Amino acid sequence: MPWLYHHYVGHDNNRDWFMLTQKETRMMSRVMYHEWFPQVFLDEHQMGQAAPRIFVPPYADPVDPDIHPLIWREVNLIGATMALRLEQAGKSGVIYGYSYDSYWPGGTKNTGWWKNMAGLLTEVASARFASPIHLPPGELSGGRKGLIEYGVQTNFPNPWKGGWWRLRDIMDYERIASDALLETCADRREDFLKNMLARSRAAIAAAAPREAYRIPAGQRDGATAARLARLMDEHNVDVLVAGDGDFWIPLAQPYGKFVREMFEPQRYPEVRLVAGKEIVRPYDVSAWTLPLMLGVRVEKGTLPEGLRPLPTEPPRTPDVPGGDAAFAVEPGSPENAKVVNAALRSRGRVSILRAPVKAGEREWPAGTVLFDAAAARAAASVMADAGVSWTPLPLSPASGEALRAPRVALYKPWAASMDEGWTRFLLEQYGFAPRTLDNKTIRAGKLAEKFDAIVLPDVEKEVLAVGKPKREEGEMRYFAEFPPEYAGGLKKEGAKALEDFVEAGGTLVAFDSACDYVLEEFNVPVRNTLAKAETSDFSSAGSLLKVQVVPGHPVTYGLPEETPVFLDGSIAFQTILGGSELSRWVLASYPEAPRDILLSGWVHGEEKLARRAAAVATTYGKGKVVLLGFRPQYRAQTHATFPFLFNALYWSVAKTP
Repeated sequence: MPWLYHHYVGHDNNRDWFMLTQKETRMMSRVMYHEWFPQVFLDEHQMGQAAPRIFVPPYADPVDPDIHPLIWREVNLIGATMALRLEQAGKSGVIYGYSYDSYWPGGTKNTGWWKNMAGLLTEVASARFASPIHLPPGELSGGRKGLIEYGVQTNFPNPWKGGWWRLRDIMDYERIASDALLETCADRREDFLKNMLARSRAAIAAAAPREAYRIPAGQRDGATAARLARLMDEHNVDVLVAGDGDFWIPLAQPYGKFVREMFEPQRYPEVRLVAGKEIVRPYDVSAWTLPLMLGVRVEKGTLPEGLRPLPTEPPRTPDVPGGDAAFAVEPGSPENAKVVNAALRSRGRVSILRAPVKAGEREWPAGTVLFDAAAARAAASVMADAGVSWTPLPLSPASGEALRAPRVALYKPWAASMDEGWTRFLLEQYGFAPRTLDNKTIRAGKLAEKFDAIVLPDVEKEVLAVGKPKREEGEMRYFAEFPPEYAGGLKKEGAKALEDFVEAGGTLVAFDSACDYVLEEFNVPVRNTLAKAETSDFSSAGSLLKVQVVPGHPVTYGLPEETPVFLDGSIAFQTILGGSELSRWVLASYPEAPRDILLSGWVHGEEKLARRAAAVATTYGKGKVVLLGFRPQYRAQTHATFPFLFNALYWSVAKTP
């Protein structure tokens, strides 16, 4: 389809199981970890059409060493029974040890591994939705981990030989596998119950007495710190609160290993299946360290006495006194955007400080937002829910530059983009009101009359330009054409319309691979030094990398001097001094020493990032271009970098660059 089959996140609804941003994942997590506590969970999926007919466990390497080995013994036992029953039924094409690894915790059944539950996955070859397909033997292929060439192997002893493949076949394979799971669980009921108890006890015993994590309430972004505590509570992790507001998470609990997995940095295990340099590459991302992703400080400590359970009552909406005082919200938390946008929807006055101002007993930094009483009353309930606090000051809101709600547009290609969906979801959740722009609307031009900012999500430059993905030399050139109304890309008319938009005063914001499109179409003094890099030269498999932030720019208001960014592409900027017609700024750059770049995950060729820019901005005519060489909103998980996006949108309505 030319749009996402889940309104916001497409297939990434299976990537949300530790962050719980979507209603579906929150509900399913509540059923599994608050109400039901299953010992075994089977997640039934479909995969490509031309590979094996069904994947069943055992999984492929690598495996996370912190998962209890009884998990793998159970998973392998059930998977072996599935394969046996499928073979007995004459169902060929069954494979194990293929593609899907035992390392990443983001999927449905994966999260359960750290919660003492045996999680299984099956992947069955697809038909064309419900329409049968015919595959000749020559179209069947391997090419993935565990099956490089399509043929007989130990893990694939009876390859499917081709022919018709129908929805009926999918149902039959899944039914046999499901029945095998039920059979094994019934036969081994006592084992599964005892094993889950043993794993829970082992998780408790793995912690030292009173060993705990502390999430300090008094930190730079207290609102997001509280959000992390509430997220752990949603996972049914025991979270306690001290009298000073600090959150404490004891590790001597059944989900203690899950907490460690979420809080500690990852180091991807470099497994080699044969002698040589090449390792088994990650299946999905390689980092998910929540304190880094959220920009929250977490410390190891000893559990104190006198703690109480996490409160369940809703926060109290603060009273807003009358008078002429301004209500100040200091920059630094992405949760501020919810409050600011609620205030902007009111008839009150909202302004932003473009330079530090001394008021009360301290200096308020640039980026501080001031509300009058009317705007504060409109935002009070949102402020309480977001965990944001403000300070009454003896200032007039006129002390800052008047701020209005930015008119935001979001590009949506007809080659369905999950990054577009995540961006739309995030902007709506934080109180923005993005309008969708398709190719035809952009090509029609006159965009500056309707919008202040246009966001290009992480979309390949070829998809942006012509509506088709990039094809390497020697690859199949065929692309299934959409109907005419959904075909094509921006073309030259669209590129010209975007350029006209910026020259007339608009702000263009691009993420990750969309930056390459902007660099090709706009004459700016910036280049991507990794544009032609091969994966053998550079690769970042969804890792958290350190960048050094340049303070004082409207796009970096409130950001700390160092912050983690999530990189799973190949973008590193080099800038030069441009002509007098424009200004350019480096907003964030990677450290000088390559060893200082990786914070969590796995990266190859990090020396190619050293001293390069991760984010830049330029003026262009009367407008501005912001290039973020990473995804600041990745799967709505990277709260630490949301401000890059939100600040850029507020910058779009600034009176002067």
